[in-house]
Amino acid sequence: MFTRVFLFALIVGLVYLNYTNPTIEDHKAFLIAELQQEYPIPESMQKRIWREIDYSNFMVCSFMKTTVGSTMISSGYMKKVKLVDTKWVDEVKTILQRQSEIY
Repeated sequence: MFTRVFLFALIVGLVYLNYTNPTIEDHKAFLIAELQQEYPIPESMQKRIWREIDYSNFMVCSFMKTTVGSTMISSGYMKKVKLVDTKWVDEVKTILQRQSEIY
């Protein structure tokens, strides 16, 4: 009896964690908000950023990482997204600033 209750609670917990797992849109919105603290980023520049980023979903948590080097940028758990690599944000801001100065 105890085993059945334990398995049921475990399954319910995993289903809940999977249901509250942040989606790729949640990660993108969070990262764009971090990048747009100084000035707005045009849609064309946002598309360039997303080409270099990969989304990983592990059922109960999710991550955004770079495609080159697989450096983790953000992690998500229970509908909350947390920035892991602040250096990446600074690098992207300087790249976007240089590109906007050229145009």
